[in-house]
Amino acid sequence: MNLATKLTLMRVVAIPFFILAFSWKNPGSELAGDWGKVIATIIFLIAAITDYYDGYLARRYQQVTTLGRFMDPIADKLLVSTALIMMVEYRPITHTAGWMAVIIIAREFAVTGLRLVCAEKGRVIDASSAGKLKTTAQLTAIITALTLISAKIIFASYEMNVYLEFLDRYYSQAIQLLMGIAAISTIYSGYDYFKKNWNHLDQ
Repeated sequence: MNLATKLTLMRVVAIPFFILAFSWKNPGSELAGDWGKVIATIIFLIAAITDYYDGYLARRYQQVTTLGRFMDPIADKLLVSTALIMMVEYRPITHTAGWMAVIIIAREFAVTGLRLVCAEKGRVIDASSAGKLKTTAQLTAIITALTLISAKIIFASYEMNVYLEFLDRYYSQAIQLLMGIAAISTIYSGYDYFKKNWNHLDQ
């Protein structure tokens, strides 16, 4: 197993640690002192960074493997789906609507099913430009939401009320806008994958 594939698998290993940290305090608990969510943000950031470097290393050192091409999108889907589910559970502070999570996760299941069907026929579906755009939009939305939550926790913990009030003015709108963009790009990328590979299903 090469380094690129190991980085891909690291994203999967990071998931339970993200869940434990994010759920350290129950929904409805005060933000002050909720350092678990700050740790969860750091875990997610590190995992997201590996998404770039595993692909870079695979191409740079010609370590592209069938396992890596297959596992990379699955690791992305697991990481993003986990983050979305946790954010919906803590919706009062994440402002992440359930329907957005359903759209994104449903598309991931659908495309994964498509990949499995194609794999049985000896075809591995590589990430498309629309898929990469989708991943960028999703990661941007989730990272922004987690970063803003962490900022609120820091401001609340150290009673920096002026900064907390300023953040609250734009906090929910920014998250909802980015999540909306992520949902739209997700729908489009799903359409793009099925359009290009429908012939493998219609047989």
